[in-house]
Amino acid sequence: MKKYSFIIVILLALTAGCKKAAYELYNNGARIQMTDTIAQTFTFIYEPVAVTRDTVYISMNTIGGIADRNRSVTVEQVMEYDTTWVRDPVTKQVIDSSWKPKPYQAVAGKYYVPFTDPGAQAIMVVRADSAIGQFPIILIRDTSLKTNSYRLRIRITANDEFSLGEKKYLEKTLIFSDKLERFDSWKVDNGTAAAYVSFGKYSTGKHQFMIDVLQTRIDEVWYKAISVIGAQGNYTNLLRDALAAFNTDPANIASGKAPVRETSNPTSLPISFPN
Repeated sequence: MKKYSFIIVILLALTAGCKKAAYELYNNGARIQMTDTIAQTFTFIYEPVAVTRDTVYISMNTIGGIADRNRSVTVEQVMEYDTTWVRDPVTKQVIDSSWKPKPYQAVAGKYYVPFTDPGAQAIMVVRADSAIGQFPIILIRDTSLKTNSYRLRIRITANDEFSLGEKKYLEKTLIFSDKLERFDSWKVDNGTAAAYVSFGKYSTGKHQFMIDVLQTRIDEVWYKAISVIGAQGNYTNLLRDALAAFNTDPANIASGKAPVRETSNPTSLPISFPN
């Protein structure tokens, strides 16, 4: 009996030790990470010409409890690269690789306010009594944004307030321009994107046609609003009928405006909406 009692005591001690270790790990200071790492898009195109700056927010959350004061958040820009893999023609095993910087990467001071700017730092915080934050990035409306989409990849850095959270939630890319851009619900052309299911393949020609017909900005806010009331099908029908009317108008045909195409290139495919 004493033998079994001794074993039980040992097991209880080990269990208590494990609980203590887990407890200490859970309370190992405050940590921060991004809510998600899906690329985020923004465009100045809907803003008046006088608007030369705008702020985009990246959602973040903390681990380890809240605080009764604002806590600063720090990030840095990191370069993005395209990787080329070289494979053995027989074994198909990777034998070499090369990296090339992605084009159109944002430059601090030209495309966004540097993260070290005192004004920017003043709003780069998780507010008191909150476990979540909206990290602001102040974008600058450079004229080159009308031609190309620029990329800004940010990575959270550790500071006096926060250690780092999960490694896979520390970086995110912002893609921005001053022209039409895909929005979150139309990010890809497959069934995982809700707006693709509603309106089919994305193109700037289709996007502009929707704006012209509906006379409103077609973005994530708009799509979420029509989704709440289940109006996607109604809008799809309306847009499909409007496209048919536009494409069969003799004046539009004579001027070359019809059919509406995916891009301004006259050889690009005509747009369509799902039946």
